[in-house]
Amino acid sequence: MDLQNIQDQLNTEFAKSDTRIIFWFDDKGEYEDEVSELQLGDVKLHILDGLNWFYSKYLLNEADTESKYLVYAAFAKPSDAKNPLADMYYYSIHYYTDRVSQMSQEIGIDNRFKEHLSQYGNFWKNKHRIEKFKELGIDYYNAQTIDIGLIAVLTDVKTPNFEEAVKQMMLGDSGKYFKALADNGLTDKFWELCEKFFGYKSEKPNIDDLSACMILTYASSTLKSAVPETMRSYILKKRNDVVIFIRNIMDNVNYQDAYDKLVERIDKSLHFVAKIQGGLKKDVENKKDSSLQVSDIFACDAFAGLDDIIIDWALEQLNDEILDAQIDGLSIAKAADQRISKAYHYSDRYKNEYTTIKYAYLMMKSISLMELSSDIKSLAANYQKEYYLIDSYYRWFYNAYDQIEDNTKFSDIRQKIENTYANIYLQKITSKWNENFTNELMNTIDLPKQEDFYKHYIRGYDGKQRVIVIISDAFRYECAKELFGRLELDEKCTPKMECMLSCLPSVTSVGMASLLPHKDMQVDGCMNVTVDGQGCAGMEQRDKILKSYNENNVALSFDEVANANQARIRELIQGRNIVYIYHNQVDARGDKPASENEVFNACAEAIEEIHKLVRKLTIYVSAPKFFITADHGFIYKRDRLQEFDKVAYPKDKCLYTNKRFIITEDAVNEHGIMARTMPYLSELYVDIPVGADIFKVSGGGQNYVHGGTSLQEMIVPIIELTTNTRGVAYNYVDVVLTSVTRKVTNLITYFDFIQTEKVTDTMKARSIVAYFTTEDGEKISFDVPMIANSREDAPEKRTFHEKFTLKSREYKYGDKYYLVLADASDEKNILQQYEFMIDIAFMDDFGRV
Repeated sequence: MDLQNIQDQLNTEFAKSDTRIIFWFDDKGEYEDEVSELQLGDVKLHILDGLNWFYSKYLLNEADTESKYLVYAAFAKPSDAKNPLADMYYYSIHYYTDRVSQMSQEIGIDNRFKEHLSQYGNFWKNKHRIEKFKELGIDYYNAQTIDIGLIAVLTDVKTPNFEEAVKQMMLGDSGKYFKALADNGLTDKFWELCEKFFGYKSEKPNIDDLSACMILTYASSTLKSAVPETMRSYILKKRNDVVIFIRNIMDNVNYQDAYDKLVERIDKSLHFVAKIQGGLKKDVENKKDSSLQVSDIFACDAFAGLDDIIIDWALEQLNDEILDAQIDGLSIAKAADQRISKAYHYSDRYKNEYTTIKYAYLMMKSISLMELSSDIKSLAANYQKEYYLIDSYYRWFYNAYDQIEDNTKFSDIRQKIENTYANIYLQKITSKWNENFTNELMNTIDLPKQEDFYKHYIRGYDGKQRVIVIISDAFRYECAKELFGRLELDEKCTPKMECMLSCLPSVTSVGMASLLPHKDMQVDGCMNVTVDGQGCAGMEQRDKILKSYNENNVALSFDEVANANQARIRELIQGRNIVYIYHNQVDARGDKPASENEVFNACAEAIEEIHKLVRKLTIYVSAPKFFITADHGFIYKRDRLQEFDKVAYPKDKCLYTNKRFIITEDAVNEHGIMARTMPYLSELYVDIPVGADIFKVSGGGQNYVHGGTSLQEMIVPIIELTTNTRGVAYNYVDVVLTSVTRKVTNLITYFDFIQTEKVTDTMKARSIVAYFTTEDGEKISFDVPMIANSREDAPEKRTFHEKFTLKSREYKYGDKYYLVLADASDEKNILQQYEFMIDIAFMDDFGRV
C-alpha cells in the first residue's frame, strides 16, 4: 500500500505540465528493490548508482531532453560540491519519503510517533510483516501499543496482546522468536514490558528464567507455607497478574501439553518438588504433624510432583488404617475428590490414582463402621440400604487401580483392600447371614421369591400393554443400583427398585427357569431344570414356554435387539405382549477362567448396554414399561484362595459338585457347611459353605463364583421402569451467589455460591465458569470452574466456596465491575451477573492491601 501511495503522489506531480524531472534521494535505500515496480505511464526511470553522474547529466541534458524522468538514488543526497547534478537538482522537483512516513500515514499512526517507529526500520521493509501488523486492529496507538503490536507480529500472535506474545515465547520456539526480535531491535523492549506487566527484571534476562519465575510465583500463591528459601528470589512482584496469566494457560486445552512439558523442564532444573518433599521428611523426623505439612501444599497444582506427595501421604494413612486423617478439614475421600475436580490442573493425569484412594478409603471406613444385626430382616434391609455400597467401592477401586499404568506404590493398599474385603467383610456378613437364615426363615422372610417373579410382577400385563423384561445374567444388586441412579437422571425414565431372594443354588439354570411363567419347577441331582415338564435351557425353549401362556409373547437375545435398526426392532417387538430379552455380559466373562478378572469391566459395560437399550426401545417402539432383573448375583475376589482356605466335603455323597454348592441326597452336617432343602429339589439337599469360601473342587475359576447363599449371590435386583415416549421438559440447575457483600477490597477474595436445586431427571447438571470483568467486558480474573452436579437434598451440601484473584491494576472508585457466571460450554451464555464495586486503597508489589 505504501508503494501505491508513492506511485499516486508521483503521478500527480508528473501530470503537471512544467514537471519534467523528479529527483528522489532515498537515504536509507528502503525502496531500492521496489522502485522499478512503480507504474508511471510515459515517465522513464533512471537509477543513480554513485558512479554514473556524467552519463546521467549527458542523458538528461543532451541525449533525451523531451522525456520525463524519475531519477532515483538509493543513498542520501551528496553535498553540492560532490554532486555533478546539483544545478539540475535545484531547477527540478524534489521528492522525499520513507517507509515509516508512508506506514504512519496509511495505518493512521500519529506523525509524532515517527521517530519511535523509525527505530524499527528493518521491520517496515517486509510487506508480509506490515500486513500482519495492520491485521492486529490496534484501537489506540502509543509507544507501548506499537511495541506490543510489533512483538506480536514477530512471535506469530494474532492479537495486540503482550501476554499472548509471552505465552508464545514460553511455550513455542523461543529461539526463532528471539532472533526475530533481535533482528528488529525489539529485544530490550520485550524485557522492559516483562518488567512492566509481571515485575520481571534480571541482569541477564532469558525466557527459561522468566518461565521459572512465573511458575514459582504461581506456586507461591497457593502454598500455605513459603517456597523454599533458595527459590524466593524467583517470586515476581506482580504476583496477581502472574497468577492470572499462568492460570489462563493451565486452563486452556490448547496449551496444557506444552505447559506440562515446560513445568517438567523447570522442575528438573530447580528440583522444586524434591525440596518440598525434603522439607516434609525433615518435619516428620522432628516429630511434627506431617498431615499439617501436607495441607500446606494441598491447594497447589503448579507441579505434577505435588500430587505424588499427596498420594503418598494418603496411601500411608490408609496402610496404617488412620481413617480419621484429614487435609484442610477434608477426609481422604473428599480430598481425593477435590484433587480430581476441574479446578486442579493435573486432575485428569491423576484421576485413576485419586479414585483408587477414594474408594479404598470409603470401603475401609464403611467396613470399620459396620454393625451386623442377627435379625435377618434387618440384615437384608441394611444390605439394600448401605452394605451393598461396600461391593461397589470394591468394584470401583479395582476399576481405577487396573487403569494405573504403574501401580507399584499401590500394591500394599491393594493387598489391604483385598484382605479387608474378603476376610473381614465377606466372611463376616456371609457367616452372619447364614447363621440366622435358617430353612424356616428362608420360607417366611417377607422378601419376594425369585420363583414368584412372573406371578408377582408380570402376570398383571398378560394380554394387556406391552412389558419388556430384561434379564441380565449375574447382574448383581450393587450393579443394578448404579444403573438405577442413571435411570433416575434420565428425563424419560421413572424407575423404582426392589429386590427378591434368588433360588438355590444361585446359578443360571435355576435362576433363568424361575423367572419364566410356570406352575411347577423341578431340579434333579444333575442340575437338569424343567418348568411344567419342559426343558428351558435354550432361547427356543424359553420362547416356547412364554408363548404357551400367550402367543404374542416372545424371548429374544440382547444382541439381536441391540444391534437391530428401527425397522427390525419393530418387526421383533411390534404387536408383542410380554417380551423377555436375555443379556449376558457379566457371567459370560466371569465364568471363564481366562477372563474372570475382567468381570468388573463387564459390570460397567452391562450397565451402559442396558441403559442404551432402554433408551433405544423407548425411541423406536412404544415401550412404556420395563422390568430389569437377574438370574443371580456373584462373589468376586481378586486374589485366589489358598488350598488350606477351601472347604472340604464328602465327595462320595455328592450327586453334583460346584465351587459354591454341592447336591446330595442326605444333608451334609459337617463343620463349615450348611444344608438346605428347596421344594423344587425333589427331596435333595443343596449344601453350601457357611462363609464366602469355596469347596475343594478341581478346575479353574476361583475368583468369580456363584451358586451359594451370600447376600451378593442371593439378593436379586428388580428395577421397575416406566418410560415416557414423548418429550419431557427439563431444565438445568442454577448456581447463585450467596455472599452478601458486593464490594471487593483485596485482590485475592473469596465468595460463596449455592446450587439452588438438586440434580434430578428433569433438572440436569451443568458446568459453570465464574470470573470478574470490567464494564467493557475485559476479564480481570482467571476463570473459576464450578461443576453443579450435586444430588443432595440438604442445601448446605450443595455449596461452593471459591477463591478469586484479580489483576494488579488501577481500580477506579465508582466504576462498575461484574462477577459473571457463564456456561462453561458456551461463555457467551451468561447465567448470572452481579454488579460489584472494587475499592482497593493501596497495593504493595505482591498485590496485598
